[in-house]
Amino acid sequence: MNTKTIVFFFLSLFVLPFSGWSQTEPEDIAMVSDAFQDSFYESLLQKGIENYDKAIVALEKCLVSQPNNATVHFELAKNYLALKQYENAYQSFQKATQIEPKNRWFWVGLYDLSFQTKNYERAMTAVQQLIGFDERYKDDLIPLYMATNQLEKALALINEMNAKFGKSQERTQFKNQILLATKNQSSDWKELGDFKNYLETNNGLQAAQTMKSILGNGQIPNSIKHRVVNEFLLFAYKNPQYETDLETAIPFFDTDKEINVAQEIGKFFQNKKQLEKAIHYYELALQKEAGSVATNLLLLQAYTTNQQFQKLAQKSAEGMELYPAQGYFYYYFGLANNQLHQFNKAKEALETGIDFVIDDLDLEINFNLQLAEAYNGLGDFKMKDRFFAKADQLIQNKKK
Repeated sequence: MNTKTIVFFFLSLFVLPFSGWSQTEPEDIAMVSDAFQDSFYESLLQKGIENYDKAIVALEKCLVSQPNNATVHFELAKNYLALKQYENAYQSFQKATQIEPKNRWFWVGLYDLSFQTKNYERAMTAVQQLIGFDERYKDDLIPLYMATNQLEKALALINEMNAKFGKSQERTQFKNQILLATKNQSSDWKELGDFKNYLETNNGLQAAQTMKSILGNGQIPNSIKHRVVNEFLLFAYKNPQYETDLETAIPFFDTDKEINVAQEIGKFFQNKKQLEKAIHYYELALQKEAGSVATNLLLLQAYTTNQQFQKLAQKSAEGMELYPAQGYFYYYFGLANNQLHQFNKAKEALETGIDFVIDDLDLEINFNLQLAEAYNGLGDFKMKDRFFAKADQLIQNKKK
C-alpha cells in the first residue's frame, strides 16, 4: 500500500511513499489464443521500451477476443496513465474494478490515478474500498483529509491509527504539519509565507532570493526546505528563465543524507518528458553519489525513454563492470543491444544477468521477454518461443 504524501503548505515531490504495505502489482494475464498471446506479448515489449501508443494498439487487439478481460483493461489503464491520458486511464481502471471488484490491485490503480490527478473525492472512494482488504489503508485517508482541509478528521485518524498500530514517522510528520498550520508563525516561518506570495504574484526574482535565504537558514528543517525547492521547481518549470536559480539551490543540500535533491529534480523533469534536463540533473546527482545504483538506474531509464540506445548500451556496460552482481544493468544492456540489432551481445548479457535476478519476478519476466527478442533477431524461433513461454509461465505464477 503506497500512502500518498501531501504537504500542507507546499507541494512535495520528494517525499517517499508513506508505508511499507506496497506489494508488486500483478500482471494477470489469461492466454486463450495465439492471437491473444501474440498481442499481449507485443504490448509488454512495447511498454518495456515505453512505446505506450503501440502497447495500447496491441491491447485493443486483445479486447477483440476477450472484451471482459479485467487485466487487459488494467494494462490499458497503465499505458494511458503513462501517456497522461487521464480520463481514458480512469475509464479503463474503472472497467477493471467493475469486472473484478475483489481484485485489490485494480482499486490501487484507480486510487493512484485519482490522487495523481488531485481528484481527492474519487481517491477517498477508492481508499474506502481498499480498507475492506486491509484496515491499514486508513493511513491513506490522512493526506486526503489534509488535501481537502479536513484537518480535524486527519488529526483524529492519526490518533486512532497511532493507538491501534503504534506511532510512525509519517504520521508524526503529518501531525506536525497540521499543528504548524494552526499556530502563529515566527519570523522564520513568515519568510516562507513571503516566498509563497512571490510565487503567486509571479515575482521570480524575489522568490529566488527568498528561496536562497530560506535554504541558508539553519533554523528551518530540511523537510521544509525540500518543499521550498519543490515549489520553486514547479515555478521554474513554467518560467524556464529561472532554471539557473533552481540549479544554484542544489549545493545547499550537499550534506543532506536523506534526499539527493538533484536526483529528485531529474525525476521531475523525466516525469514531464523533458529528458535532456532529467539526464543533466541525474548527472549532477551522480557527482554527489557516484556509486548510487538508484541514480544510475534512473539515468538508464531516461536513456531508454529517450531512445538513446547507444548511450544506454555504454552506461549499462559501465554498470556491469561496477556492479557485476546487479541484474538491472545486464537487462538494460540487453535491451539496448536488441534495439541496436546487436542480438548476440544482447543474448550473452541477458543469459549472464538473469542468474543475478533474485526475488524480482517483474525483472525476471522482462529478462525472458528480451531474450525472446534477441533469439527472434538471431532467427532462432524455437528459442524465442521457449523464452516467451517462460515469461508467460512467470506471469501466471504472479496470479497465484
